[in-house]
Amino acid sequence: MAKGLDVGTMNILSGRQEGAETVFVQQRNSFVEIEYSDMAEQMLSRSEVLHIRKDDKVYVVGDDALNFANIFNKETRRPMQHGILSSEEASAIPMIKLITEQVVGEPSKPNERLFYSSPADPIDSGLTTLYHEKTLESMLGDMGYDPEPINEGMAVIYSELADNNFTGLGISFGAGMTNVCLAYYAVPVMKFSIARGGDWIDEQTSQATGTPVDKVTSIKEDDFELDFRTDVGGVEGALAIYYENLLDYVIENITREVDEEDVEEGLDVPVVVTGGTSSPNGFEDLFADHLADANIPFSISGVRSADEPMYSVASGALVAARSEEGESGGDSGGADEPAAEEAAPESED
Repeated sequence: MAKGLDVGTMNILSGRQEGAETVFVQQRNSFVEIEYSDMAEQMLSRSEVLHIRKDDKVYVVGDDALNFANIFNKETRRPMQHGILSSEEASAIPMIKLITEQVVGEPSKPNERLFYSSPADPIDSGLTTLYHEKTLESMLGDMGYDPEPINEGMAVIYSELADNNFTGLGISFGAGMTNVCLAYYAVPVMKFSIARGGDWIDEQTSQATGTPVDKVTSIKEDDFELDFRTDVGGVEGALAIYYENLLDYVIENITREVDEEDVEEGLDVPVVVTGGTSSPNGFEDLFADHLADANIPFSISGVRSADEPMYSVASGALVAARSEEGESGGDSGGADEPAAEEAAPESED
């Protein structure tokens, strides 16, 4: 057996093969702090809400954190920021460890192979990903896995472009970063990230409208569509404006990096977009329209979205892990339809 793991700023997801089916487990990568009481902890445990008690505080972790934040009018806290472990959050490592343990489970055998996503260094920021990558490697190794990082953009190529000989432009629009990879027959020609994603959209929308960030996130995830028929003065109108700005920024950086890498002009490749930020209806068409107006020195044969944008990176990491273990011939593992699970929460003192 082998597993793939997508360690995202907003969500952590794992993928594993069970017969002909790929099974995904997901938890939100966030937590919220509430006051401790015996009754509160009893109710959390009885309701199977994932939480940790520390001194006189209780930390609700994962999918339930956003619900509790909205109920108590608090902001969730994140173990990760801008696509990597947050240097501003003292509880980052223990929180992400708990969430990851719930998502990935125990190894099915000693040193089970596990590929986990890691972003490229952003070209528009001084951030580096080395500490983040090595910390996750150590944490997963302590859990009994044999971990290997995989570039997030390359994971998209493995997941979505098998039918094109793993050739094309894969773009993962995550919460903390946007990762880009151009590959030719599974060999990366260009890979980079930019330090903007869904969080940037939420933060800009929050500032523009005076709406709490978590509320903006909830609105974005609740059937928001990029149809530009919404009230410009409202939250959905602001979201649409900042979505369009993000797409222009991504395309601008792709054009610049292609020029710097001196990519062959004769290429004719498909583009696949994925990641939670690409989930709204209309995203694919909007991105295709903006790409059509860009001065990119190679041909684009088409733009498509991943069938399951949330699961694409975990799926690609699984393909790489299974291929290395010899369980598949480099394909998607023969899975028909992905099955999603929530991590079974447990309370922990």
